[in-house]
Amino acid sequence: AEFGKGVTMSSPGGAFSLTMRGRLQFRGSVQETANEDEPVDLSFQIRRARLVFLGELFRPDLQFYIQLGFSPTDMEPDLLVPLRDAALSWTAFRDFGVRIGQMKVPFNRERVISSSALQLTDRSIVNGELTLDRDVGVQVYSNDLFGLGGVLAYQAGVFGGDGRNRINEDMGLLYVARMQVQPFGFFDDGYSEADLVRSPVPRISFGAGVAFNHQARRQKSTHGTFYEHSTYDEAHAEADLIVKWWGFSLQSEVLLRQAVSPTQVLFVDGEPSAELPRSGSGFMVQGGYLFPIGLEIAARFAMIEPLIVEFLRRSESALGHERELAGAMGWYIMDHNLKVQGEVARLFDEDWMNAKHVGRVQVQVFF
Repeated sequence: AEFGKGVTMSSPGGAFSLTMRGRLQFRGSVQETANEDEPVDLSFQIRRARLVFLGELFRPDLQFYIQLGFSPTDMEPDLLVPLRDAALSWTAFRDFGVRIGQMKVPFNRERVISSSALQLTDRSIVNGELTLDRDVGVQVYSNDLFGLGGVLAYQAGVFGGDGRNRINEDMGLLYVARMQVQPFGFFDDGYSEADLVRSPVPRISFGAGVAFNHQARRQKSTHGTFYEHSTYDEAHAEADLIVKWWGFSLQSEVLLRQAVSPTQVLFVDGEPSAELPRSGSGFMVQGGYLFPIGLEIAARFAMIEPLIVEFLRRSESALGHERELAGAMGWYIMDHNLKVQGEVARLFDEDWMNAKHVGRVQVQVFF
């Protein structure tokens, strides 16, 4: 047993192992809008309460990972089931591993980075809208394609397309592919924000992903509200970058979601009505500097725009204009395992004055 690594039990000879870890995020927040008639919102919550089980099944190349979430925000509002991850991985070959079960869809870096390893208290508005959330399926992958020292990595998979804890009710599936390039080779914290290592050697990782969700039934493809009567074929694309060097960190992503099937017009009480897709694009850039004493300052800008592609007969999108400008400070007492974070953010649309201000303080314990 060790703080930050959990409790591990193993069989004689180490053929079977089980590690248990727990994580809590305690958050206090305040929120106000430009409308003076609306009251200031103060709240305290357990933002995340997670329990993780992982280990090996009788051989080192057969691993399992199970994660449960017990906070209300860990579950979907219409399906209060705590199961977040339940996956089995087989890694016998360097260039070809297989993972089956419920897992994060390998699409954009910001989503795949654990919520335990963030610089700010939560991910950007771009990720909240345009990411692909957890789903059930199978993927193949390699973190060291061709044995080049981690210069190349890939993931490709097929998923149900309706998100986590869902039973696929149609023939539509989600197809995903992603590639990463690390010019200076593999580094352990490519999927962790903040440069906690403070290495004098620069680490850089480029990533790009594409996906196609056939007959998507949810407004955000694999998450969000379900359409009442419609389904859309949706194309997704993204590109991302992360750079770390001597305490400095830079992360950026651009994401795209476009419905490629015509808008479906329904008739309600004899009147035409359309459930518009949420086609849009988004961009985020985030950076920070970690001082040697474990204190970090960070900032982020993110924006979302509706996307209209005329040749695809796309003239309307249900998506609006959104902006996020945030600054944060973090104190890493024991890396990400024990940290305190504070954040202030301004959320606005095309009008700078039509804004909402949010302040958060969060403590994370990951034992």
